[in-house]
Amino acid sequence: MEELIYTILESAKKKRKVILYITLAFVFAVMMIPTKMVLAKMLPGKSANTFSIYIDTATNSSIEETQKVTNCILQEFKKEPEVHDMEVFLAQGAPLDYAGLVKGSALKRMKNQAEIVVNLSDKHHRDEPSYMMVHRIRPLVQKACEPLVKGTSIKFVEMPSGPPTMATIVINLFGNDAKLMRKTAGK
Repeated sequence: MEELIYTILESAKKKRKVILYITLAFVFAVMMIPTKMVLAKMLPGKSANTFSIYIDTATNSSIEETQKVTNCILQEFKKEPEVHDMEVFLAQGAPLDYAGLVKGSALKRMKNQAEIVVNLSDKHHRDEPSYMMVHRIRPLVQKACEPLVKGTSIKFVEMPSGPPTMATIVINLFGNDAKLMRKTAGK
């Protein structure tokens, strides 16, 4: 094998042939996607049981104006049979999840911001995946609710696809007996 590589490196003609073959193989590999010889998908489409809606009204908006937009969104979602329940966090972000960490949900502390967590029925009991529902409902909600307060922005956010992860549980232990605390923490 080593001798083959040295013979290629010593000849300019052989070098050009190798470069041509590698370039053709690369072009062929890339062309497999648009010609549908190989179907490519970066991440699997997932259907979650929850998603969030971020509401940002104009910076000088009152909490009442933010609530007006939030109530409009709630009314729109009451028409959806797949919606199990919704939680509103006015002037604050929802408890942190992965999407909240990425989008800075914990930094929401202003009267012009709100977050709604929409809980859907189980994905095995509904026909429409959550991402399709978001794509269908987003324009309707934005059309109905954004004009209520000038400068309003309504964003729909789903937990990003990725490898399965386990949720972390954090427990604070307090006490005077260090051995007992270690034993309790171990359990």
